Amino acid sequence: MINLLFCGNDKVYDGLLISLLSITKHTKNALNVNVLTVDLQDIDEKYKPLNEEHKSVLEKIVKDANADSKVNLIDISDIFRDEMMEGKNMKTHYTPYIFLRLFVDRIPELPDKLLYMDVDIVCYKDIAELYNKNIDEYEIAAASDYFGKWFIDYKYLNSGVLLMNLKKLRANDSLRKCREMCISKKMLLPDQTALNKCCAFKMQLPRKYNEQKERKDDTVIRHFSMTMKFVPYFKTINIKPWHVDQIHDVYGIHDFDDIIEKYEELKRKEIYVK
Repeated sequence: MINLLFCGNDKVYDGLLISLLSITKHTKNALNVNVLTVDLQDIDEKYKPLNEEHKSVLEKIVKDANADSKVNLIDISDIFRDEMMEGKNMKTHYTPYIFLRLFVDRIPELPDKLLYMDVDIVCYKDIAELYNKNIDEYEIAAASDYFGKWFIDYKYLNSGVLLMNLKKLRANDSLRKCREMCISKKMLLPDQTALNKCCAFKMQLPRKYNEQKERKDDTVIRHFSMTMKFVPYFKTINIKPWHVDQIHDVYGIHDFDDIIEKYEELKRKEIYVK
């Protein structure tokens, strides 16, 4: 069984649908999908947690591919509020949900090995080859950050796809150190920078496991992270897999149209949760 981790509020639901549709297309192993969520509507009315209705649709997707698969929706509102509410990075251009992955050490029911993925990913090959990598001597394994390796450090890792060794992370107390850094120090890329700074044992993965630019022949996971263009003038581009028209018209990408068709079919059915 492959243990997966996703995080977010109800706004990531469409991303979860596409991610799981693409994963189950290529990976036939049973999936143990763990989804962390938090209710922060007192901060912003848009910060609604994922709910059991969302879970039921996600679980149908994975069980249609393998009957032994399951989805666990884990609300960590209490432990999140216990630590993060006064943090210096709670109000940035990112939502507070970027910090949820840093709490996995405080959730005893989670397994010792997890493959975390942002919800803006599309899989093109079997993720089992990544999940089965031996990381017994490492806390995390991740690919380099496309821009960070040029502007920050060539070893700077992107946190959008993380193979996590919870046993070692707990033993070294690394995630608590990450949370403390995010609470006390204002940062541009807070969760990602904290993971780079506080995790001492890191394995650098090949780019094919977190391709942040154009898809290559060997790409396993394409990560539609925010990117930048410098000519004719500087601008950021933040197109996600569920922005279907822009995926087609701006990026000219059609190589996961079969997944988009299944996603749009779900949206037309009553099973889709609005």
